[in-house]
Amino acid sequence: MKFLDRLFGRKAAQLTYDQVADLIDGRGGRSVAGVMVTEKTALQTSTVLSCVKVISEGCATPKLKVFRELKDGKRELATNIPEYRLLSRRPNEWQTSFEWRQMMTLHACLAGYGLSIKVKTDNNRLTEFIPISPGNWSVRRVSRYDLIYTCWDEFGKIGDFTSDQVFLLKGMQMDWTKPLSPVSLARTAIGLAMATENSQASMHANSLRPSGMYSVEGSLSQEQHERLATYLEKKAGPAKTGIPLILDRAAKWVSNTMTGVDAQHVETRRLQIEEVCRSWSVFPIMIGHSDKTATFASSEAFFAAHLIHTLTPWHTRWTQGLDEFVLDGNGPLFAEFDTRYMRAGSMKDRSQWSRTMVETGIYTRNEAREEEGKDPLPGLDVPLTPMNMTNGSTTQGTNNEDSTDPAAAA
Repeated sequence: MKFLDRLFGRKAAQLTYDQVADLIDGRGGRSVAGVMVTEKTALQTSTVLSCVKVISEGCATPKLKVFRELKDGKRELATNIPEYRLLSRRPNEWQTSFEWRQMMTLHACLAGYGLSIKVKTDNNRLTEFIPISPGNWSVRRVSRYDLIYTCWDEFGKIGDFTSDQVFLLKGMQMDWTKPLSPVSLARTAIGLAMATENSQASMHANSLRPSGMYSVEGSLSQEQHERLATYLEKKAGPAKTGIPLILDRAAKWVSNTMTGVDAQHVETRRLQIEEVCRSWSVFPIMIGHSDKTATFASSEAFFAAHLIHTLTPWHTRWTQGLDEFVLDGNGPLFAEFDTRYMRAGSMKDRSQWSRTMVETGIYTRNEAREEEGKDPLPGLDVPLTPMNMTNGSTTQGTNNEDSTDPAAAA
């Protein structure tokens, strides 16, 4: 590089860490429909922003709890371990659990991976997670199954870390060592959406007046050309909308470009919203886009489907990753998202469901209180047994023992 710089008489430009990372893992942006599409520019598209926001908030909003499985098959909250507070309250000194989970999910949604360095004490106890931006780390193989993660920031290199020293939230993979970038895979749909927005914004900046030809009789001098161009510039722009254009010398305005209606901007933008949502498996109604066929009843079904088909895979990525690489692996500890608030119906439906489950003896009254987020009360741990649903053999035996009928005794 220095030889070429001396040869062409130019000064070498210093690359930033983001540019170095792009050269290492090939995640550099590419121009589509005249716009550059990268992880950062994609967020400027409202549909991409809404899709990753609804997924990241869906992973950050539910309470993340750590349970310990007991020998009798029951479970209890593992509040006596440091990982419980890290995951549910404060994973590091400057972030809450909500902020950390939202950032990690956002990184995985855009770049394919979310990475945090695990900081441990001398006795191998986890103390905090330090998140690293997608452009500030790289991975390389040192042997067939051993990986080294190199992390840096604006102050320089942080260090090299092995697989057990980092926590990864992984998206889709073709190679187990590197992620598939969702932005790169959906680059065409995102680029067309960005180009459509830019095109329509330019039309509004020109007062929705398409460019064309100003035709006059006779020839114009250089001065007349400049004066006419200045006159047309003063008449253009949003603030000049509706002002009549005065033409002289039998002048005519001939349009030679398409209007917004001719270009079908509305139809194109609607289609691109659906295309981008399809790339992230998000139902359009979850980002505020619905067609005329959507009703209130169908919207409720969409909300339930969003939990099942969109958020549950991400919740599974989180819990299985935490179970195996943060908690004790094959031990009794496991993580779980509390999504009851997402599945809760109306007050009337919940009260009817609770009454049915308690009166039929399927749930105890304390279990029903737990579903509603209430503390247990003493004496409500025994399930109720309706009189018309008692065991037949037990009832028959009791009746024979307590019977005083002589015919029955005989």
